[in-house]
Amino acid sequence: MTLITRLNETHLSAVIALHHDVLADADPTLVAGETDIFFKQHLSDCGQIFGILDQDTLLAYGVLGLPRPGDLNFGADHSLPPDQLKSVAHIDGVAVRRDFRGQNWQYKLTCHRLDAARTAGREIALTTVAPGNIASLINILSAGMIIRGLKEKYGGHRFLMRADLGKNPMPHQTNEITHWCPATDFENCHRLLKAGYVGVTFRKASAQSAPDIGWLPLD
Repeated sequence: MTLITRLNETHLSAVIALHHDVLADADPTLVAGETDIFFKQHLSDCGQIFGILDQDTLLAYGVLGLPRPGDLNFGADHSLPPDQLKSVAHIDGVAVRRDFRGQNWQYKLTCHRLDAARTAGREIALTTVAPGNIASLINILSAGMIIRGLKEKYGGHRFLMRADLGKNPMPHQTNEITHWCPATDFENCHRLLKAGYVGVTFRKASAQSAPDIGWLPLD
């Protein structure tokens, strides 16, 4: 059985190498690059990194950000009041080695990091995902995070996603959804968000295209 483990400074070079391997064959408008110092800091100072190891070989990693006062905080994109910023955790970058994909490790690493954020005392988990990054969008929605915004960021459009960690996400039935629209239909996504809707689930249009997003009014 393959287990998720917390990584440490001895794994830094492997994390950086896997990050660059993934970037090499990724669309730069869909995946954001990180600096070496980002990974070093998130191993200890302002976060945690979890990974899948096969003996000494790193197969996948996921970064959890635990921003400190004064650090970059995704809460600013959500217009959170200053007193809530200390409650924020970031579900940051994830990478899976090419020959290890197709086993739901991104989803599992997302769920693991949400649990780790709760353990760290954070109450709000935030992340961003490109609407055209099909695998990431599906995995993050499946883990219970919902779409709360859409903006230009990291060189392209990004959904702003949130999970309230004190609440268990409720499963949504297809017949409950009031609106559907393609994830890459930015005009309609903006219109729905402005009208007070949030994106809570998805349905696949095809394996190659971005999924349709299901929207409900925000409670």
